[in-house]
Amino acid sequence: MSAIKKVLLIGQNGQVTTYLQRELGGDQALSGLQLQVAGRDILDLSDVDGIEAILDDISADMIINPAAYTAVDLAEQEADAAFTINRDAVAAIAAYCARTNTPLIHFSTDYVFDGDANEAYLESDETAPNGVYGQSKLEGENAILASSAPAIILRTSWVYSNHGKNFYKTMLNLAASRDQLSVVGDQVGAPTYAGSIANATKQLVALIVEQGGISEGQSGIYNFSCQGQTSWAEFAKAIFIENEITNITVNSIRTDEYPTPAKRPAFSVLDGTKLKQTFDISLPHWGTALAHCAAQTKAS
Repeated sequence: MSAIKKVLLIGQNGQVTTYLQRELGGDQALSGLQLQVAGRDILDLSDVDGIEAILDDISADMIINPAAYTAVDLAEQEADAAFTINRDAVAAIAAYCARTNTPLIHFSTDYVFDGDANEAYLESDETAPNGVYGQSKLEGENAILASSAPAIILRTSWVYSNHGKNFYKTMLNLAASRDQLSVVGDQVGAPTYAGSIANATKQLVALIVEQGGISEGQSGIYNFSCQGQTSWAEFAKAIFIENEITNITVNSIRTDEYPTPAKRPAFSVLDGTKLKQTFDISLPHWGTALAHCAAQTKAS
């Protein structure tokens, strides 16, 4: 293992990428670590054939990839685009990392599961995606594992923040013009604040830097979401409470009352024990993380 000084962050404007820039760049940067951010203008994941050459030019000592095709419903119509970015581009990144022995941190999703479980998913549980998005992300995971690159795959869920398009911001925007909302109450998961993801990722990066790489025993898949569980309807209520919004009523509805092109997992809670045991890292309870996000909302 060798010294890690230059970290490449793929993507620029996504939720997780935005918060990782705050945690790993500027005044927050880990001592001696240089962060290079590669947006689409530098590294276009839809141009798969050019990826390895660009990575050779950048020559980073570690790569972090939160970038993905994440339009879950649109993916049902744009399957080619979803698979190009979530599978083929990831395979090219993994091939580079395997060839150069470059540590890779890659983000995946709870959508690799069908959601039919009744207890928290382990990393080893059988995968069975319901739609194109989940299938494309799963095949990206498999491409990394098949490459034998030194890689950590982080499965997260229900990501939200004060940045970009997400459930948290949608609820706040709707509250400005409505006094009642109907929100699905029979889908259960763990809302995960992008700030919590970035903070825990920074801890992981610091460990990898200290070690000089990812050991063979550490490579693999890890659940990486906030602790606890709730429904979308209860999450909406909690958002309003934390933001001191009292003039709105949330009505819980069934999934079949809110049809979407892509089927959502009914249950997607992820067990974080492996992450804690291997790296001594855990994300906070979703309620604690929500309070941090709301505090940032009020401060902005």
